[in-house]
Amino acid sequence: MKTHAIHWRSTVSGSTGTGTKLFEKEEAEHLAAELNEKYPDIDHEAVIPSPAPIEPASTEGVDSDPGRANNL
Repeated sequence: MKTHAIHWRSTVSGSTGTGTKLFEKEEAEHLAAELNEKYPDIDHEAVIPSPAPIEPASTEGVDSDPGRANNL
């Protein structure tokens, strides 16, 4: 089952990121090792990505007084 992504961190700038493509665990580990050899200034590791936080819906522009429409 494809559950792992590649997480990376630059040892130069400190920037980090996690890829969006999923791999099987063994494939992700192999790819991370290969990327670490090819790009020594970036640490790569196979991780199970955490779900993105859900942001609350925007209430901008919403009238907080639903009875007001009846008074117009």
